[in-house]
Amino acid sequence: MEIGNRLLIVIISIGLYVINIPSAFSQSETPEVETTRTHTMQEMRSSYADSQSQFVDLDGVNVHYKDEGEGPVILLVHGTLGDLFDWDVWTKELVKSGFRVVRFDIPGFGMSGNIANNNYSVDRTHTLIDSLMDHVGAEKFGIVGISYGGMVVFRYAATRTDRVTSMVLINSAGIQTANAVKKAPKKGAKKRKRTSMFMYSPVVIKDDLVDFYDSYINDQTKVTEQFLQRKLDFLNIQERDKTSIATFKLYEKGDPQRVLSHVKAPSLIMWGTANKALDTKTADAFIDALPNACLTKLVTFESGGHYINIERPVETVKVAQSFFLELKDKTPCK
Repeated sequence: MEIGNRLLIVIISIGLYVINIPSAFSQSETPEVETTRTHTMQEMRSSYADSQSQFVDLDGVNVHYKDEGEGPVILLVHGTLGDLFDWDVWTKELVKSGFRVVRFDIPGFGMSGNIANNNYSVDRTHTLIDSLMDHVGAEKFGIVGISYGGMVVFRYAATRTDRVTSMVLINSAGIQTANAVKKAPKKGAKKRKRTSMFMYSPVVIKDDLVDFYDSYINDQTKVTEQFLQRKLDFLNIQERDKTSIATFKLYEKGDPQRVLSHVKAPSLIMWGTANKALDTKTADAFIDALPNACLTKLVTFESGGHYINIERPVETVKVAQSFFLELKDKTPCK
């Protein structure tokens, strides 16, 4: 009996060893994925943070933000591939006209840290906005969003009607899913992957960004070498490919018209008529979907592209500035 038990133990041990060989072999033989996503967050903060940059831990997320000026508060929310530096001109002009401007990097972009549980949903961004505005002591504020940031903004305004005093949407996502920009290939050029896919790839190179902004910013003089380098550096922070995938998996679709119907704040819709990502008729759809906003206004920009806050910053901020000043001087509705 004792010999039999020993034999059984030997057989089981050999079996477990054999079972574990493939997994052990695969771990040692699996090649590392080549990647350009090698920048550390600390390196990027050392390179790009300036005297106005502030960092704060909010609900377990280290957030990069700026808080400038005095007066009624306006929060600026960037779009896909964006960061708070996209609003430099807007901030300067709004501060000069008597407003206090708060802007931040949405986690997964710019110099804000990652979210530990990988929850990059719009709702999670909303709780982060709540925490940020509580932190800076702003109970009520106007809010501006472009592209993906527009979707974040109108869903926030619909659910925080007691905090949002006014809303500006610029080429906002959320009603229409963005078009995949299709361009005729240049003669002699190598076939490249779709520009919308490089955000998920382990490798991001300058040509990817050049192709992307060629489609989304019509005035290419605004796509400077400095601008491209900043975007390339932020995209190549470690694990940014994973956070991009997590973000777009949680893109809010649902019933946007129902959500928009809950917005009560005075609302300005701004749209570029040469926007290749979203149809101009979508701007009208936003106006139609805001029946309970106490004031609605639509302003279009002839030949304007998708990221018109970057492409035509002075022209666009002047329109928003007039809107905010009108509300500041009188109360058109409650």
